[in-house]
Amino acid sequence: MINFIDLSKPLSLYVHIPFCVSKCSYCAFYSVSSLHWNEDILNKYTDLVSKQISSFLENYKKPFDTVFIGGGNPGVLGTKRLLKIFESAFTYGRAMECSLEVNPEQIPNVIGFIKPYVTRISIGIQSMDSSMLSFLGRNSTRKENLDALEILCDNAVPFNADIITGVPGFPVDKTLSDIKLVSSFNPSHISFYCLSYEEGTKMWNKRNLADEEVETSCLRHGWDLLGSLGYEHYEISNFARKKAYCLHNLNYWQLGQYVGFGPSAESSFGYERAVSMRYDQDVFSYISSPDPDFEFLSPKETEEEFLMVALRTKWGIDKKEYEKRFSYSFDQKFSSAINSLDESLFQSDEKSFHLTEEGFLFSDRIVLKLFDCLID
Repeated sequence: MINFIDLSKPLSLYVHIPFCVSKCSYCAFYSVSSLHWNEDILNKYTDLVSKQISSFLENYKKPFDTVFIGGGNPGVLGTKRLLKIFESAFTYGRAMECSLEVNPEQIPNVIGFIKPYVTRISIGIQSMDSSMLSFLGRNSTRKENLDALEILCDNAVPFNADIITGVPGFPVDKTLSDIKLVSSFNPSHISFYCLSYEEGTKMWNKRNLADEEVETSCLRHGWDLLGSLGYEHYEISNFARKKAYCLHNLNYWQLGQYVGFGPSAESSFGYERAVSMRYDQDVFSYISSPDPDFEFLSPKETEEEFLMVALRTKWGIDKKEYEKRFSYSFDQKFSSAINSLDESLFQSDEKSFHLTEEGFLFSDRIVLKLFDCLID
């Protein structure tokens, strides 16, 4: 693994905790509910992941730039197991940013422990409406959401709050009410996105209820309100006050280098040509024998990945960086595709090409149009 890494460039760590108390109706990420795990499995998993991180660092011998522990629901590990993972990750020094996903109902149990280790909490509020929480299959209640936000506010812990919109039967007023209430607790960052209907989830059976016009209206009104509240729309689904960007995700969106451990965790290394690594296993197979698959992306595939992630951000494509990475001019390569776009969807100058907020609504179509300019 270490042979594929460009040691001159930053490296992030992602740790996947694939355990939940119960599965949300819309969640397509791999995880197993409490019906399928016990304390022994949690211990074995923690020991394995900690050893994997330590083994990797024996060769890397540098601190990670960012660390993100996500799930699933990392809080089910409890403080001792989480501490073991943190200590492994910080063997060669603390990361400049360390994020931990925590469900609202678990904030009271972990807040005293995590403050010395974590620079950023990501909390899945999703909604402050009890009916919507029930529709989404959330484990937390409105009261638990409020209690968690109060605790984070009282402890002055920087945090991100997730908010879902476009939920069938819940008009835009509900979204605006959620944003106003959550923002009153002064999160430095808010992730705001539409409900998705992924095959294999309980929500998939309700996909006929989706209404694209309603979803677009909810996004537009939500974006406007977040902007008026001082949140910078720096990525399609992410907003920050005072430039409190998620550095870990910024590395993803710049097609930087990151290593992931855990079932379904992905890694990406390299600069001009990416090497992808993925553990495509269930957690029980992973504990028995973690077996990653490696894929060497072609130059075209690497370029497609870069276009897809970079255009999610307000900064878009840095043209000098693009030419350095792919050895040709962005403007020359994509001029025909760009000239066919409505001018309201993008901005382009000698330094960069990026989508406007209006362009964010059509980002998938724009990226596919740019893909047509690439050759194998």
